[in-house]
Amino acid sequence: MYFVASILILGLHVLDVKGHGAMVSPLSRNAIDRQLPWDQRTPPAPCTCANSTAGSAGPDSKEGCDNAQACYWYSQGCSIGCPTCDSVSGRVQIDLCGLGKKATINEPHLRTVNRNATAGSIYDIYKHNPWRAPGSAPVVDPCGLAGGTPLGTWAPEWGNYVNTTYASHGDYGSKVLPEFPTNTVWQIGDEAEVIWQITANHGGGYQYRLCPIDEELTEECFQKHPLNFIKGSQYLQWNNGSRLHIKETYVDQGVIPEGYTWSMNPIPPRCLGGGCSEDNECKPCPGTPGSDCTNCDDTPYPSFEPPCDEGNKPGLCSGNQASKWGAVSVVDHVTVPSDLKPGKYVLGWRLDCEATAQVWSNCADILLEPSTLGV
Repeated sequence: MYFVASILILGLHVLDVKGHGAMVSPLSRNAIDRQLPWDQRTPPAPCTCANSTAGSAGPDSKEGCDNAQACYWYSQGCSIGCPTCDSVSGRVQIDLCGLGKKATINEPHLRTVNRNATAGSIYDIYKHNPWRAPGSAPVVDPCGLAGGTPLGTWAPEWGNYVNTTYASHGDYGSKVLPEFPTNTVWQIGDEAEVIWQITANHGGGYQYRLCPIDEELTEECFQKHPLNFIKGSQYLQWNNGSRLHIKETYVDQGVIPEGYTWSMNPIPPRCLGGGCSEDNECKPCPGTPGSDCTNCDDTPYPSFEPPCDEGNKPGLCSGNQASKWGAVSVVDHVTVPSDLKPGKYVLGWRLDCEATAQVWSNCADILLEPSTLGV
C-alpha cells in the first residue's frame, strides 16, 4: 500500500530541484542558450533530451541532443482554481488561495501519485495541485519563468537557472525569448509529431496548444487553440533513437479548455520511504513528509506500473530523475486544427504537475501550411 502523509504543511521542506521537464521536438525558445559555449551557460544538471541523436549534450561532450536549460522554465505555487500563483510554494499540501476549488481528476488510474488515497480525504495530499483539475491552475507566464519564480531570492522547489546573456532568473519567457526558427512545418488538418522529456518527474499530465505569432502570448490565446491527441500513437523514445509503443491515458472531462484532451504523464515517479500499518492505515515514516510510497526503507518504488518491462534495470521507464540507463522521452501525435490560417505560430507545451504546485511551460516556433493531402 502506498503511504500518504497528513495534510500538515510538512511539504514545505526543501528539495534541491535540478530542472524538471521540457519540449524536445520542436526545440523550444526556452533552450535559446544552446547557442552559447558550455562554460557560459552550464547549469548544475543540464536538461536531458532523447531524440533521434544518441545521448544528451553536456559540458563533457558536445555530441547528442542539446536542450540547454529548457527544463528550468515553469510557474511555481499554483493551485487549481486560484487567480494567481504565489511564486513561492512548492510541495505545500493546501489550497493556496482558499477558494475551495474541487479536484476533477479523482479516479486512481488517472492520478500519477498517491493512488491508494481516497480522493478528497485528508490523505489525498495532492488534491489542490494542477493536474487534479487540468488547465484550471493559473500560470505566471505561458512560456514559463526562468527558475520558476520572479523572486530574486531562493524559494522552495525552484530550478537552479544559470543566468546567461539571453535570460536571467525570474525572466518571463513570453517577454524575453525571441522568435527562434526551428524549420518545423506542419500541414493544417494533418498529423504532427511532438516530443517532450523528463529531467525530474513530478507526475501530472500535459497538453499542446497554439497561438498565432502576431498575437500576445497569453494563456488565453493558447487555450483558444488546443491540439487533440491522436489515440494509439504514444511512444517512449530512448537516446539511441529506439522507440516503444505504449498505451496512453487521455482525459477530456473536468479539464480546461472543456472537451479537449490532456495526456497523463505515462512515466511513473519513483520515490523513497512510506508505508502502511497492518490495518492499512497510512502513517508517516520518519524524515519523509509528503511521501506516498511503499515500505519505510530506502527502496524506491514507482507510483504506478511502468509502461515498459524494466527487468533488472529499474528506472528504464520510470523515476524522478533521468534514468542511468539513458534518457527517455515521450512521443505523441496530435491533430493540427483544420480551421487555422496558414502562417507562423507558437507551439505551447503545458504540463500540470501533481506532486508539486507547479506548471511547466515551453514555447516553440512552427510554420503552418495548407495541407497537401488530396492535392
